Amino acid sequence: MSNSDFEPPHTNGAVHQSGITEARRLRRRLFLGGGLLLAAAWIFAIVWSVTVNSSSPERMDRAAADAVSAACAATQQQLRAIPNPFPRLGADRIARIRAEDARLRAMTLTFQTVHPRSKSPAKALARWTTDWTHVIESRERYADDLLKAKGTDKVVKLVLPGATALKPVTSRMDDFVRENHPDLDACFTRALQLEVVEGQRTYEKLTSS
Repeated sequence: MSNSDFEPPHTNGAVHQSGITEARRLRRRLFLGGGLLLAAAWIFAIVWSVTVNSSSPERMDRAAADAVSAACAATQQQLRAIPNPFPRLGADRIARIRAEDARLRAMTLTFQTVHPRSKSPAKALARWTTDWTHVIESRERYADDLLKAKGTDKVVKLVLPGATALKPVTSRMDDFVRENHPDLDACFTRALQLEVVEGQRTYEKLTSS
């Protein structure tokens, strides 16, 4: 038999099968690695919320936090008791906003009587209180504009002050609440419907997530 007549042994697809097996192994490793990364992220989030967040430089002492939280909770009850929680007409909407703002202003005055023991939380509370004041002023301007636009086709919108170009001040305000979780959860802006000037008011008990 000549060399040209020699038939090499068949792989019977062994090389192809080996490639498929290797690809499957690689996919399994990628899935496993992704799962481990996800688990690590969850663990980090839990550790952060329990340890890092609890030692935030803006975290108030318990007495100060309780005083602020009590003011928020009491204000929520007062807001809930205001008649006409879904004002449809312009006049009703204005009246509702004015009544809400009166209670919100009283709440911020209570904030000013609270004095955290440490300087950083004290400064943070003062900035937070100022943010509340600025948003209340924005709500009042909305009510004024709504009154001026009565009988016209002018569209009036609530314009919130911005903490940054892309972040409304209410987001920064809620960040301060999260820094003091769970002591200030009653003070989330959504719990007090701070940004709501149209439609149904819904006052819920909220917690940091």
